[in-house]
Amino acid sequence: MDTCIRKTGTGNLSYHSNYLLDLGGNKTTTDYDKLSPALNSLASEGKQENTGRIPFTDYSERVCVSVIDIIGSTGIVSTIGRSKDIRTFYGIFLNKISNILKKYRANIIKTVGDGIISYFPDTIDITNMRAFENVLECCFAQIEDRFAINSMLTEQRLPTVTYRVSVDFGKVERTRFDGFDSEDLFGSTINVCSKMNLYAQPNCIVAGNDLYRVIRSFKELDDAYAFHEMDSYYCGAGKYSYPLYSLSRMKQTNIAPINTLNSRLHEIKKYVINGVRPLRIPKILLIDDELDDLFVLEEFLINAGFEVKSFSSPREALRHYTNGNPLSYDLVISDIRMPEMNGFQLYHKLKTINYNVKIIFATCLEIVEEISTLLPEFKQEQLIQKPVEKDKFIEFVKKNMSK
Repeated sequence: MDTCIRKTGTGNLSYHSNYLLDLGGNKTTTDYDKLSPALNSLASEGKQENTGRIPFTDYSERVCVSVIDIIGSTGIVSTIGRSKDIRTFYGIFLNKISNILKKYRANIIKTVGDGIISYFPDTIDITNMRAFENVLECCFAQIEDRFAINSMLTEQRLPTVTYRVSVDFGKVERTRFDGFDSEDLFGSTINVCSKMNLYAQPNCIVAGNDLYRVIRSFKELDDAYAFHEMDSYYCGAGKYSYPLYSLSRMKQTNIAPINTLNSRLHEIKKYVINGVRPLRIPKILLIDDELDDLFVLEEFLINAGFEVKSFSSPREALRHYTNGNPLSYDLVISDIRMPEMNGFQLYHKLKTINYNVKIIFATCLEIVEEISTLLPEFKQEQLIQKPVEKDKFIEFVKKNMSK
């Protein structure tokens, strides 16, 4: 059953589970105590002696909760095959994320193979700014660690992953069975945080309105983090809405040091490319198994003022892209027909690491128009046939880089 969000009349930040919905989305009760009658019954019976029941303690509090979930894990795992490799796949992901959560003082409540639910006990103090900053930095650390995770998966010849992180603040019900170390959390905040995870873009963070309002109360955090409003989360027959936000860090403007006039003239001469501002050298990842073609295209690009990192092996290029900083590349240029991995396969793997990767294909295949017809995902303007003239090639590269 799904709980529904309703704003309290007290102006509190939390949203409570005052409605219980059946599978048709209809309200069936307004009494929160009826959410889990079996648990309440067990609690009352547990206080009596000789009942044969295991007593448990439960209480409510307001804390930050977080959910991280792999995108398309079912399809990914179906391609792995061996049980041993599946265990390795999940083991790499869960161990890396668990270590991050531990570092940022989060407690793990549940692991469900492709996801982890956790909470941050320090945020019970709503005036503790550093505790909430810790939550946000933990979310960013999880997203940024995907490069290391995918590198480890690649080394084990396993598929790479993308995932989403959702985070919110609100009331939760905590339960611990006497005599056991494990505890559980339930309530609307957990349910909503799990469901709003689907609203996040790949390798991005989505935050709920209650957390947003807490962060806004701290000027230092409000200045350091950007919340971009997204579609609201709706639930229940009454379609109650709950605002959601994509989370990012505020961009820092770094002031470049003053250089000598000769140095500045040298930079301008080196960096200026038609249509490209002289802030830095545009960077390109080039992959082609034909060494002659690789050398020619690399020379074209370098002479035009680009920074180029070239590979004759698509696997080596993928490993480099995974281990380094994918966002540093403005464009990827790849051949299509290559051993180990063709250009389209390489593209899909790069996309799991950087969803917004820009790529063009330079190929000797005389089927450029046919490819764009058979694979509509790849537009004709992403394909150029070799051999190609230098000026035409550079113009083609600049056009795709500016999109």
